[in-house]
Amino acid sequence: MADAFSGWTAAAPYPVQVPSGEGTRQDRVLVSPALVVTLDADHRMLVVSGVPDDGHGQPEQFHATAVNIGLYGFERRAGRWVKTFERASFAWTGAYGVVGDLGVHSLAAGRTALSMENGYCGQGYCSQRLQVFALSPRGAKLLTEQMIGGNATEATLGCAEWLSGTPLAEADKPDPMTPANCYDVRSKWQFEKADSDAWPDLVVTFTGTQAVEDSRTGQTTPRVVDELLVLRHDGNGYKTLSGRNPMQ
Repeated sequence: MADAFSGWTAAAPYPVQVPSGEGTRQDRVLVSPALVVTLDADHRMLVVSGVPDDGHGQPEQFHATAVNIGLYGFERRAGRWVKTFERASFAWTGAYGVVGDLGVHSLAAGRTALSMENGYCGQGYCSQRLQVFALSPRGAKLLTEQMIGGNATEATLGCAEWLSGTPLAEADKPDPMTPANCYDVRSKWQFEKADSDAWPDLVVTFTGTQAVEDSRTGQTTPRVVDELLVLRHDGNGYKTLSGRNPMQ
């Protein structure tokens, strides 16, 4: 951190101006170290997370407060590490000022992927999101972004009982269930082992239950979710090879 930000100390986050993504406006974020990634013997990446400043030098922590992710590259030259580039903002992610789970994945042919997994809940609706980036000495590139889970059992009266097949008393019957207001879906994901130097497939296994509507009758019924989504790298990013994402 001290090599990336002159004057930084571990006593407090470091203030940085980053693009907000809205025109030319800049946001002031309070940056802290998140990960140091080894790309190879001579290249390191410093991943930092930055929570927006509330205007008084303190981090915002509202429900809609996303976290800025920045990237700083270093190269070993003549026995010392030299900063080679900086990208103060390459993603905004998370909620409540919390970035979620960051993971580093060493893949075939010296490739490195960075995963960001986090969730959000509001008015009883919860969702889980996955973002995967390729890291290189030149920076970061988004490979895929997927909704990987969610539930509305706390948002819709009777949803949990209806999904499980439990009959509701006539007096307790809620508003009609729809695909938008009644679901409970979870997932697990992983990179499959590659047989060559190609990018490995990204596989997401979905389980749970969700409301589905018959396109002919318009009738809505609960359906068990047991889906296998396989994403394959096409030279630019991950695209669907087989299966489907029940959350999208």
